Amino acid sequence: MSDYKRLPVYADLCRSLYSDNRIMPKKYYRIVSKGDAVRRARIVAGLTSAACADAVGVSRPMLSSIENGAGTSVTTAHKIAEVVGKAFEEMFEIVDARPASPRRR
Repeated sequence: MSDYKRLPVYADLCRSLYSDNRIMPKKYYRIVSKGDAVRRARIVAGLTSAACADAVGVSRPMLSSIENGAGTSVTTAHKIAEVVGKAFEEMFEIVDARPASPRRR
């Protein structure tokens, strides 16, 4: 299954960010943690960063980066949400990562 099908709101959100009703290419969006939602959910679930990273299938430093706002894949984000028992939408947001257009003179 492709990544965009795993994220129910992906197509609608990306169409709203993308001008001509196509699925936004992956290079134009980032999936990031909402504030410190991932870290809080992990702690509430009673997991250490090492245990959570192992359950998700990423390294501890990678999990730390995701907790601190680094972008991640749809698949990894869903795994994190599943491991800590929270909904994807509560923990992650899709950010428009397209470069700003140059000013016209």
